[in-house]
Amino acid sequence: MNTNQIRAEVYNLEGMKVHICKDYSQMDLSKLLDDVYMISYQDNSGNVLWTERYIKAPKNEFAFNSHS
Repeated sequence: MNTNQIRAEVYNLEGMKVHICKDYSQMDLSKLLDDVYMISYQDNSGNVLWTERYIKAPKNEFAFNSHS
């Protein structure tokens, strides 16, 4: 993993991890079901940099940032 890459982990609202991306710039969420997800972005040490709520809907996709 490149030292500058940010890892992304996607969780459903039940808290189950449903997707992992080693480099969030390459993240593809198109195969996820329509639902609401939480995305946790982490550095190489596993520290959470920020989190994001992601809503996947049939026609529109929205992301609401809740930086921590």
